[in-house]
Amino acid sequence: MAELSVIVPYVNEWPQVVFTLRSLAEELKGIDFEIIAVSNFAPDDLKEQGIITADRGHELIPAISKGNEWLQSIAYTDKLSHWNAKNKGVAAASGDFLLFIDAHCVPGRDSIQHQYEYYKKAWKDLNGTLHLPLTYHIIEWHKLIYKLVVDKSIGRLRYAFSAYRDASDCYEVPCMSTCGMLMHRSIFDQLGGWPPMLGIYSGGEHFINFSMAILGMRKWVIPGEPLYHHGDRRGYSYNYDDYTKNRAIANYMCGGEEWLDLFMGNRKGHPSVLRMIRNAVVQECKEQRAMLRKNSVISIDEWIDKWK
Repeated sequence: MAELSVIVPYVNEWPQVVFTLRSLAEELKGIDFEIIAVSNFAPDDLKEQGIITADRGHELIPAISKGNEWLQSIAYTDKLSHWNAKNKGVAAASGDFLLFIDAHCVPGRDSIQHQYEYYKKAWKDLNGTLHLPLTYHIIEWHKLIYKLVVDKSIGRLRYAFSAYRDASDCYEVPCMSTCGMLMHRSIFDQLGGWPPMLGIYSGGEHFINFSMAILGMRKWVIPGEPLYHHGDRRGYSYNYDDYTKNRAIANYMCGGEEWLDLFMGNRKGHPSVLRMIRNAVVQECKEQRAMLRKNSVISIDEWIDKWK
């Protein structure tokens, strides 16, 4: 059993992933931690994109884990989905505190130590998640957070990068990245985890940020050193319909069919394909949506008005 479980999904990110794992282990010395490395090399999905061979990481990380008690290596290969790989990692984790880190990051000195020590004491009062500021590339000093972007007329409910602002204590933001996100397991359970229908990219951060919003939960940034994140191509991509589906899921989860239809009504594509995506989202996500609606304390529209 560990107190803190760090979930690191990866797909063909050798050697970056091992530098991430090693730097996390160094940063977390003195904490009761475990790292769950989740291989998301999904052969069927990747073959469609012309990627047939897994890189060395998918072979070597399981071997490395055998000599390091702090490292657990597992795989999620059902489909290419950053979000479902994280779900698999949480299912394998033993900690009450969950930290999500991408496989191409290096933590600033003492950043996670500071984040974890603060959150461990204050998570009930914070009533939400605690996030590290980010960089977009590892070799840069410019720190970033997120800002809210909304246009209800077209069902647009999303985020964009914004300049980090320094402070003497944590401060609340409307939304923030799930890379560098620390949450208590009870929050993950109240959300129901990431929806199983989610595909490759996008949608997963929208789901977390805006579903938390209707549950009355809050997102906080802890000032200080960032998580040095490297935004770059990963060798695979999502297609238009996958992107549409993921964003539709997020809109439906926080705003029901009203926000789902606003979004779908303003997407380009063949009407029959859009209708199929829309109906599949409602059918496959209705139970999780019902749970979130039952436990919500504010509508997404009311929450947006508070942040305008």
